[in-house]
Order: sequence, then C-alpha cells, then structure tokens
Amino acid sequence: MNAMTTFTLKSLRANKVRTLVTIAGVALAAALLTAVLTSYTSLMDMMYRGEAHSGGTWQAQVQSNNLNQLEDEAKEALDSGAITTFAALENVGFGQLTDEQKNQIGYYLPIANITGDVEQICAIRPSEGRLPQAPGEILLSSIWQQTDQPVKLGDTLTLPVGQRQAVEVDDESPSVDQTQWRSAEDAQRRSTIEAGSLLDSSIGYLNAALDGDSLNEQLTNLQERTFTVVGFYNDVNYCSNTNVGLMAFTCGETPLEGMTAFGYATLDDASSSAQIEERIEGAFPTSPVTRLHTAMLRYMGINTGGAIWDTFYGIMTILAAVIIVSCVSLIYNAFAISVAERSGQFGLLASVGASRGQLRRAVVTEALAVALVGIPLGLLVGIGGCAVTFYFLGDGIATLFSGNSTVPFRLAVEPMVLAAVLALTLVTVLFSVFVPAWRASRTNIIDALRGRQSRRASKKGEKRAARATGPSQLWRQRGIAGRVFGIGGTLARTNRRRGASKGTAASVSLALAIVLLMTAGSLSTFLGTLADVASGGGMPEGDVAVSAGFMSPSEAKRQNLRNGSYDTQTATQPATAQEAAEVAQARFAQQATIFAEAYKALSAVPDAEAIGWRLDSFAPVSMDASMVSSHLVAENGETSLASDGVAENGKFNTHALFIYLDDAAFDAYARQLGQNPSDYYNPDHPRAIAIGRAYGNNGISYTLIDTVTNTGTVQVTLAGVYKGRVVDGFAVGGRNENGDLTREITPYFISDDDSRPSVSDDEMLAGTQVATYDVEIAAIADEAPAALGGGGEGVQLVLPMSMASSHAFFLHDPSFHGLFNTPEGESAEVAQALIDRLGDTLADQDQFTVSFLYMNDYATGLNQNQIMATVVNVFCLLFTVILALIAMANVFNTVTNGLILRQREFAVMRSIGLANRQFRRMIASECATWCLRGLIPGSLISLAVAYLLYQQVAGSLKGLAFFLPWSYVALAAALTACTILASVAYGMHRCKAANLVEALRTDSV
Repeated sequence: MNAMTTFTLKSLRANKVRTLVTIAGVALAAALLTAVLTSYTSLMDMMYRGEAHSGGTWQAQVQSNNLNQLEDEAKEALDSGAITTFAALENVGFGQLTDEQKNQIGYYLPIANITGDVEQICAIRPSEGRLPQAPGEILLSSIWQQTDQPVKLGDTLTLPVGQRQAVEVDDESPSVDQTQWRSAEDAQRRSTIEAGSLLDSSIGYLNAALDGDSLNEQLTNLQERTFTVVGFYNDVNYCSNTNVGLMAFTCGETPLEGMTAFGYATLDDASSSAQIEERIEGAFPTSPVTRLHTAMLRYMGINTGGAIWDTFYGIMTILAAVIIVSCVSLIYNAFAISVAERSGQFGLLASVGASRGQLRRAVVTEALAVALVGIPLGLLVGIGGCAVTFYFLGDGIATLFSGNSTVPFRLAVEPMVLAAVLALTLVTVLFSVFVPAWRASRTNIIDALRGRQSRRASKKGEKRAARATGPSQLWRQRGIAGRVFGIGGTLARTNRRRGASKGTAASVSLALAIVLLMTAGSLSTFLGTLADVASGGGMPEGDVAVSAGFMSPSEAKRQNLRNGSYDTQTATQPATAQEAAEVAQARFAQQATIFAEAYKALSAVPDAEAIGWRLDSFAPVSMDASMVSSHLVAENGETSLASDGVAENGKFNTHALFIYLDDAAFDAYARQLGQNPSDYYNPDHPRAIAIGRAYGNNGISYTLIDTVTNTGTVQVTLAGVYKGRVVDGFAVGGRNENGDLTREITPYFISDDDSRPSVSDDEMLAGTQVATYDVEIAAIADEAPAALGGGGEGVQLVLPMSMASSHAFFLHDPSFHGLFNTPEGESAEVAQALIDRLGDTLADQDQFTVSFLYMNDYATGLNQNQIMATVVNVFCLLFTVILALIAMANVFNTVTNGLILRQREFAVMRSIGLANRQFRRMIASECATWCLRGLIPGSLISLAVAYLLYQQVAGSLKGLAFFLPWSYVALAAALTACTILASVAYGMHRCKAANLVEALRTDSV
C-alpha cells in the first residue's frame, strides 16, 4: 500500500461523519437498484411458476395429421438436443351429448389420447383420481361431477363418438352478417373449410346463421364407446379447453379417420419468439407451428409483446434512470463537498510533490473504498427490504398478478442481477467522482494553503463584481433583491455576481428534489388509475349480487310471442310495427312483474340486506355523431369500444345498454349529479342519464375513454314488421349485397326452420316498417351509479324503474340484478342462499324459461381489489418515501455544507459590522434565488418525466388523459421549503458557533 493510499484511508477514518454520509449515499443507490431489479425478477419468477402450474411449460404447439410421424420427429429432436421436452394430444373423436349435457358442458365431448409428461408440459393434472394408463380409461373435467346426473370415480361412460364434418346448408346464407366473435387463429382456420371437410378440436362450432356463411356441421361415423372414469381435473387451460367443449383424456384408443395430433415442445437458450418458431420448425419439418405459449415466453424474459408488460418494462427503465441520476447527484455532492473542505490538504500534498495524477487517484481511491463498503451494504439492505416487504405483501402480490395465491410470491435473487447492480453502482460512483477528482488535481497550492480555494471567484466573476460594486452603481443597480431585502439583498446579489456558479449545487439539489417527488407522485397517480381500471373500474356498493334472465324463445314459441301470446292462447298477428312494440312492451312488463316479486322474495332471505335492483338489456339507437366521442365512433379503433362509425346522414348508430334502476337508487343517483329526480318520471317525455366514461379490455390493453360527451335526443328502435312478420332483431353495421360495411340499423330474422325470408339487407331495410321513440339524454355522469359499479362499455343510459311500465326500450328479454349487503365474513353463504331462493322463485312460474342464474360475491372481490390497491399503494409509498429521503438529504447536505464552507466570508461580514438582521436577509435572498433557480428547471424536468411515465401507462390504458398530480406538486414545494429552512438554520448555527477570530485566521497561513 503506497503513501497516498494510506493517507486517503486515514483521512476517511479521521472524517467519520463525512465518510458515513458518503457510504450511506452509495449504499442507498445500490439498495434502490437492488430493490427495483429484485422485485422484477421475483415477479417474473412467480409469474413463470404460476403459468407453469396453470398452463404448462410448453413453448410451442405443432400440428400433424400423423401422430407416429410427429413422435418420430420429436424423438430425433430430443436426441439431438433441438428440443428438451415433448408431449402430444391426439384427437380420438367427438362424443355426442344430450341436450341437457350440452347446456352444461358444451357442443361435444372432445376426446384425446395423451403421450408424454402432460402433467408438467401441458398442466393436465388430476384434482381427483389419476391419469389414464390404459385404453378404456378416461379423465373428465370436474364439471361432470356437477351436472344433473353427476359422474363419479369408477363410473362407466358410454356415448357415441364420431367425426365432425362440415356440411352445406340447404337454403341460402343469412341476409345479415351476424358473425360471432372469432379469434384470429380460428378465423384463419375456418377460411380454408369446405363442405365435407373433417374438423378438429381447434375449430369452433359451425353455425351458418351466426357465422354469416353457408356451412353447418354434423357428427358422422358414430361409434359407441365405453370408458371407465379414473379421474377428474379442475384447472382448465389452453390444452384442455377447445372451441367445442372441455377435453376428455384417454390413452391408447384408436382414433377415427382424419383426426389431428398436437405436439407441445420446449427448448433452451432462445432469445426471441421468432427464434423459437424457427428452431421448432427445424425440429418438426412436416408439422407447422400453430401457436406459441406467449405468456410463458414472456415470463422467461423473451419479449412477445403485450401492452401491460411494455408498460412495466418502461416504468422500470424510467425508475432506474431516475434512481441513477439522483444517486449520481447525491454521491457527487458528497465528494464535491469533501474535496472543497480538504482543499488545504490537497494543497499541502501538492506542495510536497504530489502529482496531479496522484491527487486524482487519491479521490478515486477514496471513492473505491467507500464503494467497497457501501455497495455490499446496499445489496444486503435492498434484498432485506424486499424480503420483509414480500413477507407481508406476498399473498396480495400473488393475487394481484395471478388471480390467486396458489403459487406463492417469493424472493428470487438472480446472481446476474446482483452483478449488474454492483457494476452499475460502481460506474455511478466513479462517474460521480470524476469532476471532484479533476478539481482536486487542479488545486492551486498558494490559494489552498491560504484557505481561499473554495472561495475564489472566477475572472469573469471578479469583473462583474467590480462593475456591480462601483460607488455610483452600488445603490442604483440594487435590483429586486436589494429593494426587497435591503443591503442584505444587495450583498446576496453581489455574491451571486462574484461567482456565477455560487449556489449552483444547492439549486441543482432543489431541482432534483422537485423531480424526485414529482416522479413519485406521477407514478403513484398513474399506477393507481391503471390498477383501478384493471379491477373493473370499481364495484357496486354491496356485498352480493344475484342475476337471472329468461331464455330466448325457440322459433315455434316466437310465433306465439309475435302473435301477442305468452301462453297457449293465440292472438292476432301484429299488423304494424307500433303494435309489435306494444306486444314487446307487454312482454317486458310481465317479466318486470315477475322479477319484482322475485326481489321481494330475496329480500326475505335471512342476513340479506336488500339495497336495490335493476333490469337491463340492449336496444339499437341512433344519435347525432356530435353527442359521442371520437374514440367511440372510430371504425377501426384500437379499443374494444370501437363501434361501426357514422352513417351518411351524420348519425351514430349503435346498440345502447338501457338500465332501469329501482326508483330509490335512481333518485339518489340523480341528486348526486345535481339533477331533479322528478324530471325523469314524465311518460310523455322520457329522459335518461348517460354514463359518459367506459372501461374495457381488448386483450392487449385496458381502455378508459369518454363515450357520450353531449346531451341531446336519442332515437330508439322498438320493433319492426317485414311483410306481415315481426322481425327478430336489428343489427348495426351489416353488409349490403356488394359486401360493403354499412352504418344502418338493419332488421334481421333468426329461424330454426326454412321459414326465414331469403332477402338482402337492402331489401330488409327498405321493406321493414319500424317503430321508434325518442329519449332525451338530460345529463351525463362520469361514473356509473354505486349500485352498478364500473366496467361498462359503449353507450349506457340509466332510467328509473317506474318508466319501464310504459317505456321499456328492449327488443330482447332483460336481465335482472339484485344487490344485497351481508354480515362480515358470511357473503358466500348468503350468496348461495340468495341464488337458491331466486331459482326456486323463478321456477314457480311457467310462462318463461330461465336462461341463467349466477351470483357475484363482491365482498370477496372487494377484498381482492383492496389487496391490489394495497400492493400498488405500498409500493408507491415506499418509493415516494425513499426518493423523498434522497431528495431531502441531498438538499440538506448541499445547503448546510455550502454555508459551512463560507464561514470565513461570513466572519468578514460580521467583523465589519453587518447586522444580524441584514445578515439573515442576505441569506434569505440567496435561498430565494436558489429556490427559483431550482424550481423552474426542476418543474420542467418533472413535467418531462411525468409525461414519460404517462406515455408508458397510456400504452396499457388507452384514453388516459395526461395531468399533473397537483397534490404532489404542493407536497414537493412544502418539503423543499421545510428542508431549506432546516438546512439554513443548521448551517447558520454552525457558522455562529465558530469563533470569529479563528474563522478570520484561516487566511493567515
């Protein structure tokens, strides 16, 4: 160890306070980086394990019509190391189900042979029993245990098994495009189907009436097969959930002709999804890749897209940059002050022969010594902090990101991450000491020994000071500071002119404090909004909701309904659209009465406190395009709320959700909006409240957009009659005979037989008599009523229940929703009792068939939302506190030491008679200047950082408006002001505590 190194280490030991402060800065930098990156790796680890548990470890799916060839290719790939694991599912056939089973299970029972380790690779694992091990054994979904005729372990299951085959319908294709939603993969597969094609489990059910084409399907080559049930599975994933029903698994069964096999493979050392696809295609040259397991790849660190993860990565990058910049400033100021305080030491060393290189190395050695202690300490603090945080919030984080806590959230420390933090922090330290080391090497020996190095003005500053202190100019050019603070302000202005850089460190520290606090505020605000929308935009203010609806009638029953008959009697066919609307109104009124009685019965359930109820359904509306936002009318919008655009007459046509809220809840909602509830009960002039903001999720990003933006009149389509027949419904945005997308509200028929008229959209539109009614949107609310919660999409109109008796704007049967409170901890039991009572009540009437019954345990869901909010809030709070501590410590350290270094300057002023009052005014003027010089650039930089965070969050939350968190603006201003006051008070106390004579003698060396 050479003399300079020994001297440096002794200097560190001699100045314990300064050394500890510097070590704390380095440790804090390392701890923050460790915490951020370890949180990321821990989250990825949990998501990987969760996806492996629920969806399997497979990375790519391939498809083949020859299982033997597929397995041969897999064996060769395994032997060569091209892939690491492989499993296969081979379609055996499709079991024919009864009508009752179809209502509960699906169109068919797809049956597949299993090959390989499907438990790990495909996450097909029994929740009860075991996997099939021989032909004739079968593993079923646990739904079979809950049917009207439940199946148990050991039971035998006998059913016809056949092949799905596409067939041409006898009549012409439907005149209206009623295409149901299809995934891109499914749509691509369906485009190649022709009549006579055999269909595999990856293709959705063919229904010409819904698909807008001429293909239906049927089961052919039926063979009766018998299986013994050896197990059930609970978890449904991509491998077990087909487009026509939940898969059943067997092994060794002989597949029917034309069946497809799907292979699932994993491989190592892939860096991109394109590379995985390329390597899998090379391993299986005759079997095309049909799907990648994008979630698994993403959690393995392979970028596969997805807005929410792009947001996550972007936020992590911004936070890392902010942390590095703040720590550079903190460490830089610590070393800059250290060098300034020891200018005499460096002058002495230079006077005895130390070279500039040795002086630079002395400062760098000091930095390395500090880093040697601070970085490991920071790593331990960061890991320990994460461990404690995850211990208390682990279940909440697991629930937030995976929906359950089956896969626990645990601390995952990656050696590469620790190495990256170590390297990054070391680079940060070395970068921070570059300028102080350069300054130390440029020390002027004479000035340093005389104690003037830190107070020497630049030549430019000396000239400016000379002009400013000229006798004729001194009072004439006092400036604002001189006029406000008197001679103290003038002295402060003169000091500022003596050295343009004087106070720069303090101003930079203040600017950085503003940036750090505003970054924390923006992060907290934007993440809180994203978490709120991700949870559905809020929940109803109740513990439990039960819902029900009536089944749409079959064609035979619809004829009776069109005739105005709801029982066995037959009435006269409506001759006009208005008569058809009156029939629909009567049908709705009868259902509303049934649901009102059901709500009364539910209100009598023990421990169920009734809050309110509603009826809702969709109906086509036409409104001026100026009444809705541009997001809503975008024909090819990026959100799930994009509708069908604007018609040629300037009208926006869409299906609106009409919500009839019970009168008490509606009145409270109207009063909350400053409306008079009585204005909404006039049957001659119906009014509604529009919900102006909508939440959604298009599978890529969340949406938070404005929908209805202006009040006005909405025209509702009530009913239509085409050539003496009441139409079954209206489509918005159908296609004309040329295949062009229209913007019209077009009537259509859905028939179970050949009685449907074969006409084009244009003919239907021109030949249908339509009944309409106008509704005024009298008010627009930002949020849905408390009884509804958030999460709705599109145009939503709220009306009082009393109006439903005369104005029920429904073409289809409404759905019922009742809301109740329950005693704490008993929501599940009460919800079950409510749904049982609702089912019994609706079963007592025989005029309508119940379509669905379900319950929502909002108390449990609210707990999940609270967990989500807690995780987000705790993360933001910890980040805010840490950044605030960095900012305040930086300001305090810079301002305090800056004042202490000026002890001799202050002693000179006091020695020539400067009064304490004017002295305080001089310091106040300088502080005001520091604040202004720090506040303005700090605010501008804060605005830029806030906008960057907004851009990242907006990538996952479409429609989020940019705004500044003004509460954090006020907090930043208050904290920085308090810190400056504390810093100045402490610094001045230290200066006053010094002996005046000793302070003046520092120049006598």
